[in-house]
Amino acid sequence: WLELDPANAAQAQPSKMRMLQPANGQSIDCLAFSADGRWLATGGQSGQLSIWNCQQGNLPPQLVDTIELQTWIERLAWHPTLPQLAIGYGPQVKIWNALTASEITTWRFNKSSVFDLAWHPSGAYLAIAGYKGVEIWGTTDDRRFVISHTLTVEPASIHINWSPDGRYLAAANLDRRLTIMDWHNPDDPWILQGCPGKIHQLNWIEHTEKPCLAVATGKAVVLWELDADNWTGQLLEGHQGVVEAIAACPDRPMLMSAATDGNACLWSSQGEISQIITKPSQGRASLTNALGGFTALAWHPHSTYLAIGNQIGEIELWMSSA
Repeated sequence: WLELDPANAAQAQPSKMRMLQPANGQSIDCLAFSADGRWLATGGQSGQLSIWNCQQGNLPPQLVDTIELQTWIERLAWHPTLPQLAIGYGPQVKIWNALTASEITTWRFNKSSVFDLAWHPSGAYLAIAGYKGVEIWGTTDDRRFVISHTLTVEPASIHINWSPDGRYLAAANLDRRLTIMDWHNPDDPWILQGCPGKIHQLNWIEHTEKPCLAVATGKAVVLWELDADNWTGQLLEGHQGVVEAIAACPDRPMLMSAATDGNACLWSSQGEISQIITKPSQGRASLTNALGGFTALAWHPHSTYLAIGNQIGEIELWMSSA
């Protein structure tokens, strides 16, 4: 299985990979583990939401539920403390209870299609990105959702992510700019420029001394760090294809990026590549040339393994011994 060794900067291939879902010709666009590591949710072009149980001893995740939404599923977000999954598809937001396999609520997002979803770490708020910015919805005692704050962005916010402590909300915008809101002062956000391409994902790196935001943009990753009241960016280059997905390691300040070149890079918080991981072609054309590379990435909360999806619908688990 895959050994993620920070001391080993050589290119590596996993000796074994567990195929969770074989190719079906339709892309996997979102992968998400629940905060307790029990559930894995996957969705994409097929319009089928799949939920896997990850607590079966040494067995791989077991498929326990599929929900046909009949439209492209692009965004998933697990509640930080409850077995509840927020799903964005078209203009709809659905909250699903994985434990009871039942719908809690569904409502229409008024701005546009749902471009991204992010729960506040407290679980009290759900941020929804779309046309003209971000709406932050709060929950009421009777489990209804009501708007508590709006972050206006021109022309649209396409990706959002809360910092681990819940203080900062980062929004990636269609014009390649970043808007970062301080929840303690929500009406005076920072506006950052300097991303070399379209932004594909945001992720905060944990266990750092200062707030550190990773941004997948074009063929690079940009690390933004807050020092006093200023954000400074560091460009990380190492991919030959577009970086589609990034995931921060849950227990140490490292980041994994996955791209259309069929490679995944393990980065330190200082911006150094610790390892480059490639998938063996197994007697067929490479991912880079034939399959279009990787599209989604999720790290298990206990750092047990990575789940990774690609453009033809494969989902694989890469195990970590680090």
